[in-house]
Amino acid sequence: MVYTPRSYLIPAAVALVALQVQQATGTSLFYDPFTSADTTDEISSKFPARGAKVADKDCAITVEVDPTLPDIATISTVTVTYSELLANSSTAPTESVSTKVGTLIYSVDTPATSADQDALQEKVEKKRRLEANTNKDIAKLEAYFGTSMEVNLAKLPTVGVHTPSPWPGPYWPTYQDGINVIWSPGEPSAAEKYATAFGLDATDFMDKVSKDNGIDSMSSHTVCSSDSDCSSLTDGSSCAIRTGKTSGYCIPTWYGICHAWTPAAMLEAEPNCAVTYNGVTFQPLDIKALLSDVYDGATVSTVFTGTRYNGGADSTDSYGRHSSDSYRDLNPAYFHIASANLLGKLNATFIADVTAGSEVWNQPVRGFKVYEQTNMTLSEAASTFYGLEEYPWNAAAKSIVYVKSRLSWIFETYTDGGLVSSGKVDSYTTGAYYTYILEMDDDGNIIGGEWVYDSDDDHPDFIWFPKAKPAADTVTSIGLSYADVSMLLEKSVACEGSSSGSTAAGSAQSSTSASTAALNTGSTAFSSQPGSASTGSTAASTTDSNNAATVAPVTEAPATEVPVATESTTNTGTAAPATTTATPSTNQWVPSSLGSGSGRGWLSFFHWW
Repeated sequence: MVYTPRSYLIPAAVALVALQVQQATGTSLFYDPFTSADTTDEISSKFPARGAKVADKDCAITVEVDPTLPDIATISTVTVTYSELLANSSTAPTESVSTKVGTLIYSVDTPATSADQDALQEKVEKKRRLEANTNKDIAKLEAYFGTSMEVNLAKLPTVGVHTPSPWPGPYWPTYQDGINVIWSPGEPSAAEKYATAFGLDATDFMDKVSKDNGIDSMSSHTVCSSDSDCSSLTDGSSCAIRTGKTSGYCIPTWYGICHAWTPAAMLEAEPNCAVTYNGVTFQPLDIKALLSDVYDGATVSTVFTGTRYNGGADSTDSYGRHSSDSYRDLNPAYFHIASANLLGKLNATFIADVTAGSEVWNQPVRGFKVYEQTNMTLSEAASTFYGLEEYPWNAAAKSIVYVKSRLSWIFETYTDGGLVSSGKVDSYTTGAYYTYILEMDDDGNIIGGEWVYDSDDDHPDFIWFPKAKPAADTVTSIGLSYADVSMLLEKSVACEGSSSGSTAAGSAQSSTSASTAALNTGSTAFSSQPGSASTGSTAASTTDSNNAATVAPVTEAPATEVPVATESTTNTGTAAPATTTATPSTNQWVPSSLGSGSGRGWLSFFHWW
């Protein structure tokens, strides 16, 4: 029987009025909501992945309603044997679900917090092509990579590690005035250094930076002179004041250019050494700042999948499922297919907004690994996870597989030096475990899925990636030249072209050939499929300026499962610089939407699996 789906367009922040009896509609992969706004093809002020608020219309979604779903009110409840396995439980079981229900088909031990998993080898598999997929987001991946995505669970890799790793760096928060920030006391900011070295008026250039993506870009926000003036707001705002000013604006601390740092970290080689040009010494982190700002102001084409939850009405039903389509998305079926194919088969990577809430935290992804797959009948899954006699979310499903997996990503830091080439990138890698059920057809193909346990609330919001670097002749609206920055980068990667007074800020061991390849404009440097992989690393230096923002950088410490990493170097960049305005009380950031004490701060660890 062929069904014609009903579809409707909704702004991202508008609550869905259920068209069926279900408290929240089912999530078959082929009825997954998709972003229908025409703002997804390139980075811009309207881009749904932008690290700040965007208008609802710019992340509008279309929802297709599956007409085959049963009326959940007519499904009988059953006696629950294992209440701790119900999907609305706040925590996932620590032992395999198969010890109580279902049949284990794949399992590896979840590592202890002290376990050393650094020797884990990438597993790459090549399988047959599939017929065209009707899921719009999968179709986007297939169109870009020129190959079909594998959707048969048994044929998908269970691990994928992208090599080389994207490089760590700051997200250049707006409330710290972007790249005007004094990240190293005693030195000018990256913005002032650029203006001085390339013959621009420093004050004018830094003012342009601030108006573009720094403090002055938020002039429509509440005027403030201290954080207390922002306390009535519920958006995590701090009072941001530029040097020499007595007042500023209340700005949410999550605003920044993470949407620009992340593609730069994927496509560009990582700066390794300090470079002196026209008497101005650029530390590697200065060059990262300039690269990030170029990507914010350039035309960078993108592939965007999933939907952004932009706030608005949302609730959870008795099964723990969110009523908002854009919050409930990404569909875990798409998440699993995309992660396993890109990381496990194509040595490609992507950027994930790793929080499902209204804040956007773009992170460049490093790896994916499956820890458990347990097969269940529909009735087993219905009773185990929902206390129901019949599985309610996908009428086409023939069986269910419970999955526990982990996604690993790079997080923000002001640390200077060659972090990838030196191997220190492991200390700036974190991640999260996700639990979900995959809906399968008779052939073992994934056709849908549901988040369960704490992953109902905490899962990636959307994933995306850049198609190529900016055009070689790009000059942004503030006068930042990509050619100038690329020249500095090339010298920094090769550790050459510095004056005798400049010193290497990090390891000089990166591959010059790989770096040169990464500098080729237009190459797709994050994937071995259409393009070539790039190298990366992170660096920090010292900076000071009368015109720079005075809010000290927050230093993020990485996630919560593995030992805290320590370094004995003298210029790690991990302590927040001195500041003349309010300084964060800890060296961790916590997205305000998750509330105080939510634990979203990253705790640094070496063993990132």
